[in-house]
This record gives sequence, C-alpha cells and structure tokens, in this order.
Amino acid sequence: MTRCCKAQQKMKIVGSCKSHPTYELIQERLCNQKVVSNLKYFRMKRLIGILIFLGIIMIQVKTQNLRYFEFTTQCGHGHWQDTSFIAATSNSEVIDSVLADLNRPYEQRKFIIGPIAAGHGGHNHNAEHWFTWHFVPNKWTLTEMAIEICDGCPYSDVDADNSYWLYNIGRFCPWSAKPAREISLPTTSTSLQVQKVEIYPNPTTSTITIKLPVSSAAYLTVINATGQVMQTTIIKNNETMDFSHLRAGIYLLYIYNDNFSVTVKFTRIAQ
Repeated sequence: MTRCCKAQQKMKIVGSCKSHPTYELIQERLCNQKVVSNLKYFRMKRLIGILIFLGIIMIQVKTQNLRYFEFTTQCGHGHWQDTSFIAATSNSEVIDSVLADLNRPYEQRKFIIGPIAAGHGGHNHNAEHWFTWHFVPNKWTLTEMAIEICDGCPYSDVDADNSYWLYNIGRFCPWSAKPAREISLPTTSTSLQVQKVEIYPNPTTSTITIKLPVSSAAYLTVINATGQVMQTTIIKNNETMDFSHLRAGIYLLYIYNDNFSVTVKFTRIAQ
C-alpha cells in the first residue's frame, strides 16, 4: 500500500485502500497530480505577488521622477482660479520641450494639450483652490495648434462642467495656457498651508503696497476683468506699486515664486 493511499485512509478521505496494483497505481498518480497542482498554484501565487511588488516599485519610481510645471492662462471670465494650473510629467522629451519654452519670450511659447482625468491628481491647484481634474501625467504635450472644441478655462469651464469635459470631450487644450515655471512637488489639499498676501489700500486711486508672505522677491502679473495681462514685473516684500495708468475697475494680482503662488483681487477707482 502506498504512502499516499495510507494518508488518505488515515484522513478518512476514502473508506479503504484496496491492494489491487492497478488501484494503487491510479491512486498514486492522482496523489502526484494533486501535489503537482498544489506546487503550480503556490508558484503562480508567488509569481503574482512578485509582479505586484515590482509594479508598486515601478509606480513609486515613476512618481518620484515626475516633474511639475505651472501654466498661466489669460482666460476672459474674470475668476482668479482661472489664472494658473499645474501639470506633471516624467517624459524626458516633454520636459526638454517645456524647459526650452521657458527660455523663450512668453508670447512665443506653446500651449498644453492632452487627456484629462478626474480629481486633482495630488498636484493640480491654483493657490488654495484644488481643481476637480488634472492632465494625465506623461500623456500631455505642448503644441502650437489644436481644434477649438477642447479650448477653455481651467476653472470657469472645466471645473464648472466637470462631467462634460471628462466624459464628452476627454481632452483639454487651453490656447492661452503656456508654461510659466517649474515647481517642486505640490503639497496635498489637506496639508496645504494657505499663503496670504496683504495689499493696501484697497480700493486705491493709484498706489498699493504689497506685503509678501516671504522675504524673497516674487513675480507679479496684473490681469484685468476680461483676462488680459496688463503688466508683469518682479517685486520685493513691502514694495509700493503705482497703478495710476490702469483704468478704473477690478483687477487680479497673480503673485508667485518658488515657494508660493497667490492670487488677490484689488479695485482701482477713479480719482
């Protein structure tokens, strides 16, 4: 009687083991097949575990290699949230293309185009506002031309009609969105420390003083109510700016450097 047959008898899986040679041979083969099947199962399970582990490692490495770029826009809806957004990529060709564009005058730079997905992706925000969408990393690029159907504004169009843009259009190509700078990994929306900029007096007839949240210099972009860029300059903390050349109305100040980005509203009134 074989060991396999004895084990079956002991475990009461079968009632008894017959001593016929053919029966024992069949039982032995069945036992061997079961052992082989178990070995294949455990090997497959181990292989799947290894593949999952390698996949996680590849995702982590890919995420670590992501680089983040801020794009500024000139949308005409008058919402400060439309002034900028962030896209991520680890594609070396796209990174080189963006860096090359950053060395060109702003008006000569290309605009972004690519598929979008739901959620901010852990990086897409403008100051304290986190968008409900993001460009799919490594799927977007820069272009000089695109069809108008995917043109729009990040907040007043895509955020405002999220389902339509995600599931009907599926792509975003804001013609006015051009690369402005490379930034470090953005913090998540739950841990973002909102940076505040103080401006006074507001409203003003001519000059305002700008108090920055950091001591280092920052870039300043003045945008009117139709989204037109009126002025771009570099400012330092507690600097007084003269806006007497602007028409009376509401304006946005987009202020940023490597450590923060903030958009504030001010009103220029007639003297």
